[in-house]
Amino acid sequence: MKIILKTLVALLSILILTSFIKKDCSVLKDNHFTYRNANKEVLVIFKDNKHVEYHNNKEHHIKSEVKWISDCEYYLIIKETNLPRFPFKIGTKIRVLVTKVRGNKVYYESTLGGKTWEGKLTKKKKPR
Repeated sequence: MKIILKTLVALLSILILTSFIKKDCSVLKDNHFTYRNANKEVLVIFKDNKHVEYHNNKEHHIKSEVKWISDCEYYLIIKETNLPRFPFKIGTKIRVLVTKVRGNKVYYESTLGGKTWEGKLTKKKKPR
C-alpha cells in the first residue's frame, strides 16, 4: 500500500510541476512551417495577424486572419481560398490551441463545431 501511495504522490507531483512549465509559442509569430496532407507538403506562413497555407506547390491557398487569445491560443478566420473541395466557408472561425513546442515542432489541437483534431507544424527557414 505504501508503494502505491508513494507512486501516486510522485506522479501527482510530476503533473503539477509540468503544468507550471511555460510553452514558448512565440515561434508562431512571423515564421514559416510545413505539415503533411495526403502525403503532400503544405507551406504555412504566419506574418503579423495573417496566416496563409499554400497547397500543391503554391497553386492553391487558404488565407486567414489570426485573432490571438493568448500566446498559445488563437482563432483562424478564413478570408479567402481557391483550394478545390475545401470544406469550410469564408468567415469560418477555427480555434487553435498549441499543446506543446519541442525543438522545431509545434503540436496543436484545432476545434470547429464541436470536433477537435490534432496536428503538427515543422518550422522551416524563411526564404530570403
